Amino acid sequence: MKACEISSYPAIGLQDTVIWDGLERLGMGLFRLNEEGYITQFNAVAAGILALDRYGAWDDLHISKVDRVLATGLADQFEDVINGSLTFVCKNLSCTNSRGRFMVVNLVGIPIRSGENAGKEVLGIVEDCAIAHHEADDPSNVYQQLRILSEVAAALSSSFELGQILKIILTGATASQGLGFNRTFLFLYDEEADKLRGHMAVGPSSAEEAGRIWKRLDSMRLSLSELLDAHQSEAGSGTDALTSLIADLHVDLNGDSLISSACKSGTWINLEKVEEIDPVTTTFVERLGTPRIALVPMVSKGTLMGLLAADNYITQQPISDDAVQLLQVLANQAAVAMERAKLYDAERERAELLERMNLQLAESQDQIIKIEKMSVIGELTSAVAHELRNPLTIVGGFANLLLKSNLTDEQREYLNIISSEIKRTESVVDHVLDFSRASKNENRLIELSDLVERNLELLRGRLRQRNVEMSLSLAQEKLMVHGNPDQLSHAVYQMLKLVAEDVIPPGTAEVRTERRDERACLLIKFFCPDDGKEKTIKALKQIFADNKASQRLTVLVAVETIKYHGGEFGLAVGNDSLPYLYIELPLIKEDQSEPAHIDCR
Repeated sequence: MKACEISSYPAIGLQDTVIWDGLERLGMGLFRLNEEGYITQFNAVAAGILALDRYGAWDDLHISKVDRVLATGLADQFEDVINGSLTFVCKNLSCTNSRGRFMVVNLVGIPIRSGENAGKEVLGIVEDCAIAHHEADDPSNVYQQLRILSEVAAALSSSFELGQILKIILTGATASQGLGFNRTFLFLYDEEADKLRGHMAVGPSSAEEAGRIWKRLDSMRLSLSELLDAHQSEAGSGTDALTSLIADLHVDLNGDSLISSACKSGTWINLEKVEEIDPVTTTFVERLGTPRIALVPMVSKGTLMGLLAADNYITQQPISDDAVQLLQVLANQAAVAMERAKLYDAERERAELLERMNLQLAESQDQIIKIEKMSVIGELTSAVAHELRNPLTIVGGFANLLLKSNLTDEQREYLNIISSEIKRTESVVDHVLDFSRASKNENRLIELSDLVERNLELLRGRLRQRNVEMSLSLAQEKLMVHGNPDQLSHAVYQMLKLVAEDVIPPGTAEVRTERRDERACLLIKFFCPDDGKEKTIKALKQIFADNKASQRLTVLVAVETIKYHGGEFGLAVGNDSLPYLYIELPLIKEDQSEPAHIDCR
């Protein structure tokens, strides 16, 4: 075992260490080979590149063993070099040393002599071009790149809205505080059609516009973070002129185009360095107006989300691969944020669906309770009505018999009052029994216009007798509601009957059905002279009073029936100052309710 000295010998073939130290300061790897091919001296840089160990075995330091891994060719030509026949040069050799370090190596072997009587030696100079390239970078550039990535990542992580995410990535790509591209175009991937579709673009459309925009932004002196925050409020909006340029541009990925290749492989392409392009990419380039474009796919966990196309259309500056690589990092960050936004939207929709289902469940439970109550009320009212009808019939019969006997005028008047009130009471009992029988029927789909037309037709005889005019205007579309057809028919009929008998004279009325948003509406509009409006409104308020205690039984039952079916009833005055009654019921699509039987009774 022999330990090797590190940078302790004078430069080979030199009187001092000046050149050795100078080369070492430049980051060069230096080593010395003796006449037998052993490395007798090397510096730290050479140790890292050649994988040398200062405490390693002597045999491991022979050039044949070192070059067996690197394969520079120096070992094969060592005899010629040591004898001074040639200077060995190897450039840009891609290799991996015994420690697994990948390198791009430049190596020079120079034959030298330390003195007249000294043995033959070789001075080796070695350089890892990849390391040299990174070390040659300005540290401020590295810091700038890290700052851009950090600020864009922070902005992306703060948003779950897809529109904001897309605007952030486009702003980061075009802002001078960011990557500084002149224009950036965003295409979203349509998986079903296997196509890219133009979605949004940011940047100036002309040199004049660029001058105005860049001057304004420079005067604002915003950092990239501040600029990203400001543009988040404009989520979903790009530059109108540029967005319209690609709005109808669709790129089919089912082919062998460069764009398809970039998207499928997930690797960027700098078209500025591509000599020949395919027809699909040519069409794409012609639409954007410049062949100097960077194509960067947006990929998250192997899933293509879209494509960014960036250029320097205004300044015509060349696009460097370093800038495209950084744009690829930003694009992948955006793709992850887009995937997160989609998951967030899906969870939000799921939460909203569950909320609606819970609300429907609560409403269904309330509806079941109402149905049970209505059933009980129906049975109770039926029993009470039957119990009342028998004594009423008896009292009415005896009153009629007494009317046929010899009575004084006063007695006859009293009996007529009794008979009249008994008839009115029997009418109320009949009304209660009708409602009770209606409560026993099942709910189904009902066409409101048909139901209104049928009940108004039943009133035509009464209307003619009283010389009352009620016109009818029905909606062109079907107004489907769900409920008990007999109960709703009974409620509508009683409303129309009350209006015809107690409200309309001396005016006229229009009965109209229409759709208002998601509601089916029945409107009864009253046409009366100006001096009769207040009288009509007063009569309506008396009959359809808000106070249940003041309402007629007929109105009370009709209103409760409408509310039971999820509807609303009320009195209003239109823009023309004419009063109208309205009934609103939830509009149902025919495929939303079972059974789908339509009834208009």
